[in-house]
Amino acid sequence: MTRIGFISDLHIDYLRSYRPAEMIEELVHSAQDNALSHLIIGGDISNSYTMTLTFIEQLQQSLSPIKLYFIPGNHDYWQDPNASKETWKIHQLYQTHPLSLMNEPLLIGDRLAIIGHMGWYNHAYYNQEKFSPEQIEIGRYKIATWQDKKRLDWQMTDEEVSQIFAAEIKEQFNQVSERQVILVTHVVTTKDFIIPMPHRAFDFFNAFIATDDLEPWMNNSSISHHIMGHVHIRHQFHKNHQQWITNSLGYEKEWRTNQLSQELAQSLYVFNFESSN
Repeated sequence: MTRIGFISDLHIDYLRSYRPAEMIEELVHSAQDNALSHLIIGGDISNSYTMTLTFIEQLQQSLSPIKLYFIPGNHDYWQDPNASKETWKIHQLYQTHPLSLMNEPLLIGDRLAIIGHMGWYNHAYYNQEKFSPEQIEIGRYKIATWQDKKRLDWQMTDEEVSQIFAAEIKEQFNQVSERQVILVTHVVTTKDFIIPMPHRAFDFFNAFIATDDLEPWMNNSSISHHIMGHVHIRHQFHKNHQQWITNSLGYEKEWRTNQLSQELAQSLYVFNFESSN
């Protein structure tokens, strides 16, 4: 029996009551208590790509022999607003990192593949009667600015980035056509997980939550699970014989308790797989 754990949105540098080292300790305990063989982190580990990579490598050392893999979230690409932006270089770092799922599918046994990717939002869902596409692309609403606009520079529109990333996901998918697939993305891939509208802020900010560029092939019968983060809710449902899951740990101020161990237990999704290998 292979037991795979999935969790997203650790935001280790937003923790008020715990240090990153304590997050590592609690993740190790959670993985051991659940008898995991693999732990998959679905992005937004920190607000700095250097901190994220350091954390991932330290966590792997502590988790061994449990296998660790990750995908970045939008926060994991961030650089200081005043820094010279190297967003595509950071993307390349994540694609080539040995613990990243962005490079190629993770094959488990002879029947399962895990495909992981950041994905990107493409402004598929927002109040189009209230806001223009130009306003959305700028990313500024009243006095708030979507921080990706200050901390990243893709040198193209969000829609173009989403299409490129969707093509990268599809390329991985084409490599595992004979296997059951668990698709792990950071951005939301279904409108069921956006913040319900009307909403005083998310009529606007839903534009930066989800993509619909994967819809043409999301209902493929080989995909059994869609697992995502980003939106900081914990929910799951069945649709079209598939399980749709969002399982963010989220910011400490959003927790229902003040105990990291309890929040990890409630946000960790564990998948059991019986392999003939």
